[in-house]
This record gives sequence, C-alpha cells and structure tokens, in this order.
Amino acid sequence: MRIILIILIGLFIAKPFSGFSQKDSSGIYFTVNDYLNHKLAFVINCKNQKHKIKADMIFHQKEISIKHNDSTYNYPKDSVYGIRYCDGSVVRIFMNSEFPFINTGESILIYKVETGSGMKNNPVVINYYFSKDAASEIQKLTINNLKMAFQNNHKFHDLIDMEFHSDNELIKYDAFHKMTRINKIYLNSLIGKEK
Repeated sequence: MRIILIILIGLFIAKPFSGFSQKDSSGIYFTVNDYLNHKLAFVINCKNQKHKIKADMIFHQKEISIKHNDSTYNYPKDSVYGIRYCDGSVVRIFMNSEFPFINTGESILIYKVETGSGMKNNPVVINYYFSKDAASEIQKLTINNLKMAFQNNHKFHDLIDMEFHSDNELIKYDAFHKMTRINKIYLNSLIGKEK
C-alpha cells in the first residue's frame, strides 16, 4: 500500500511539471481550472508571435489589458486567475494584486513579491506568500500560517517543527528532489495516511 501511495504522489508531482516547463507560450488563465489544465486564453507561440499583456497599468490598476491580433481586450483583474509570460513565469492575480509563482506544479504554491524601487530611500523588500493549493487564498508564508492551513495534519506540523526554525527557512529548495523543501515534507506527511 505504501509503495502505491509513493508512486501516486510521484505521478501527481510529475504531471503538473510537464505542462509548466514549456517556455514557448503566453496567455491568460481565467480560472483555477484553466491553470490546472494548462488552458490558456489569448495563447501565442512566443517563438513566432507577439502580444502584450499589461497587468500593472498606473491609471487602471484593477484591469488587465491584452493586445492580441491587432485588437485590445480589457478585463477586470478579479476575473482573471493568472498570466503566463513568454519567459515561462506565471503570476497569480489575487485580490487585484499580482503574486509571481516560484514553484508552479507543486502542491503548496509559493509566491515571491518584491516591493520598492531599490533607490536610496525605497529599498527592495521581498515578501513570500503561499496557498495550500491552486484554489486556496494566498497568505503570508509563516510557520504558524502553514500549520493553520493544514490544521488536521499533525504529522506535517511535527515535520515543520523539526525542519524549520524560522519563517525565513520556509523557502528552502531541495535540489535532490527538485522541489521546495516544504512540499517535500508535506508529501512525506501524507505517506501512511488514508484519504
């Protein structure tokens, strides 16, 4: 039974990475299901097509503008789940703000948000956030928030306490397993659990 669960977890992880690793397309995910099924709207092949997606317009902060095939389309940010850019990066839109993913395809999603210009009186500040899955709310990445998000997984709580001593450590990457460390210990917490 344990071997079957490990195989299923491996397949669960491998499938999402296969679609997210392609860097030749760009477009909009209108819903979480679009994101999970890799279904882009206004999709282009970045190798031979161009379009513009603007999510950070100064005078229209609650809108996304897409220039596609000689036409311009505007959508309220709250009607868009995310944006995939030609460099392969994906940004989730949540409460009219942009949250760039750092680990697409993993169970617990982590986002890195940089604020500030880097100028003398306005240093760059980096904050990390997470969602327990693609459909869940985004919240600040802290040990306490992770435990609250997975209230009934006490094995996960114990593994967090053993692995991490501060909130800053939660973004560690496990090069051997090719995933964030928090996701590796989350998967370990599921071994032996019945669903």
